[in-house]
Amino acid sequence: MHRYIIAIALFSQFSCADIFMGPDLRDTPRSNFDYLCKTIEERYSLFEIKNIDWDSVKTKYSDKIDNEMTRDELFEVLGNMLGELEDGHVNIDTDWDYARNWDWYLDYPSNFNFNILERNYLGRKHWRPGPFLATILPDSIGYVYYASFAPPIKAGELNALFDYLKNCKAVIFDIRSNGGGKLDNVRKIAERFADTTRLGAKFYYKSGKGKNDFDGPFDYEIKPSKGTRFTKNVVILTNRKSYSASTFFPAIMSAFPHVTLMGDKTGGGGGIPYYFELPNGWPFRFSTTYTIDTKGRNIELGIEPDIKVELSPEDEAKGVDTMIEKARAFLLEKMNG
Repeated sequence: MHRYIIAIALFSQFSCADIFMGPDLRDTPRSNFDYLCKTIEERYSLFEIKNIDWDSVKTKYSDKIDNEMTRDELFEVLGNMLGELEDGHVNIDTDWDYARNWDWYLDYPSNFNFNILERNYLGRKHWRPGPFLATILPDSIGYVYYASFAPPIKAGELNALFDYLKNCKAVIFDIRSNGGGKLDNVRKIAERFADTTRLGAKFYYKSGKGKNDFDGPFDYEIKPSKGTRFTKNVVILTNRKSYSASTFFPAIMSAFPHVTLMGDKTGGGGGIPYYFELPNGWPFRFSTTYTIDTKGRNIELGIEPDIKVELSPEDEAKGVDTMIEKARAFLLEKMNG
């Protein structure tokens, strides 16, 4: 029961898992290295899906550790070692820098231009209920841009948004370049699109030190909201910078038959991070869960769209958002079919 409660708390407050653990160990470069290696080895949840041999990684970096090295040198070695996990949820935080891996979007086209969106689609008179930017496009197609799942969402903001959209014939919900945030917000928004209660995903939590010591599955269900809902056709726009909660959201929404995913593959980030602390006081985090959606996909490596669309440089030069226009054409066909 204790592990179940921990898992549920993690699922509902994704970005607030401020849980620090670990014994009071001697603060030397070697002890910090050994503690980090052991903690990752015992608790990291995604070695298999990433096909990573952690023993080989440890061996590679162990020779770089010297108890006479500076803190900057230690930070660089530890950061580079964690970079081998290729996981945006794996970081070390210090007063002067933040070790990170952002290859999940830096190596790919952005497929997003907020300047075009703001000037040529939202305009001066769009609505801003809380964190949402909303407007009504031609042919009664609603459009919503949502930049981050991190800030809390009030029920009144969701009511205002969905009351605004309720007479639309279809909706485009754009989460491109949304870096993620709280799963609680994923649930709140998904409930507004729910036609009935559906299973959205299953979570597994790394509960022990052994390679296969996982608790789960824990069901992640979406139930229809008691507030205003929208259950007509919906297109969700994604790109490679749609990460973490912005990979959870389209994965979960794909369980609904009236929802279509369009754009580029999401960046991934399907593991919920847990926080620990090195003997020298540096906080670090890493993924301790994995998630399987209703199509059987481990979402860590990203969710492929139902319809692949890239932002055309020719369109961009003209101030046109290719993805929005493709979504409009797709929804018009649905509405007229």
